This record gives sequence, C-alpha cells and structure tokens, in this order.
Amino acid sequence: MMTRARAGSARGRRIGLVLVSLSVLVFAAACSSTNTYPIDFFSEMHYQKSFRAQEPPRLDSPPGAVPITGGEPAYTLEEARDLENPLADDPQARERGAQLYALNCAVCHGAEGRGDGRMAAIWRARQGAVPPADLTSSAVANRTDGELYWILTNGYTSPENQVQFPDGLSNMPAFGKLLTPEERWALVSYIRQLQGR
Repeated sequence: MMTRARAGSARGRRIGLVLVSLSVLVFAAACSSTNTYPIDFFSEMHYQKSFRAQEPPRLDSPPGAVPITGGEPAYTLEEARDLENPLADDPQARERGAQLYALNCAVCHGAEGRGDGRMAAIWRARQGAVPPADLTSSAVANRTDGELYWILTNGYTSPENQVQFPDGLSNMPAFGKLLTPEERWALVSYIRQLQGR
C-alpha cells in the first residue's frame, strides 16, 4: 500500500515539476529583451494615443511647422535671404565670432578671410576641388546675412562644381549641428567685419 502512495506522490511531483518548468519557460519567453510581449498579458496603455472623453484625438503637426521642442526651422536658401542678423550691431557678438572663426574657419579661409588658410593648398592640389572662398570678395560680400547664415548652417557646394569626393568632403561643411544659431549669427557678424562693414 505504501508503494502505491509513494509512486503516486512521485508521479505528482514530476508532473508538478514539469508544470513549474513550463510556466517559467513560458514566462521567460514572454519577456523578451525587445520590451515587447509575444503574449500580451496586460494592456499597455502607454502604447496608445490618449485623449479625454468627448474630445477628438489630436492631429499630428504638419511637416514644416514651427518646432516646439527647441529645434530651429529649416529654411531654403531663398527663404533665408530675408533673414536679418539679430546680432548685427553687437560688439560682443563680433568678439565671440572672432573666437569661433579662429577655431573653425581660419584653417581653410585664412586669418584675414582671403581663402589662404593652411588647408587651401591641399584643396588646390586635389583635382576638381574648389579652394576655400575669399570671404572678402564681392561675391561673398554681396550675399545677405541670411544667405551667409544658411551656408554656415547647411554647408555649400558651388553650383558650377558639384564634385563629391570619395571621403565625403565637399566645399563647405555644415555647422548647423556643431554651432548654436547665436554662434552662427556671431560668425556672420565677424565675416562682415572682415569685409570692412
């Protein structure tokens, strides 16, 4: 009689062990490292767009709308022509622009902005490359402050020479993600000072 009871309890333990193992295996499979559940045990309210009762769902903002997250609007070159430099008459901004110019621009454009920096010789040696611009030339001086700001933000490749080099270099690199808008406007102010304005 004892052997049947022992056999029954041993079989019950095995079945219990198998059920516990399967439960652990299913739970481990349900919680994957991608933070998604193959089996949705709980409704995830943070995955849905919420709105209040008797209120329609909010529409997404249209592309090109004014950002509310601290970003700056993306202008085309034509739209940027009409932008005015908010730091045009600020002597501290010109001083800050001089520091930024020495760090970021003088290596290509030279200390006086004449396009004779240390990198200019390397650019001239590359076949098909356009050397750095002379910032004191009439072509650059005739551009508006907004156009210079746009070029500093987005970079520039002259329309006559659309050469793309294997290493990704183009004529003027974009500083939009490297310098703040105020720093770019300060650079525009300093470039105007180099031009004698």
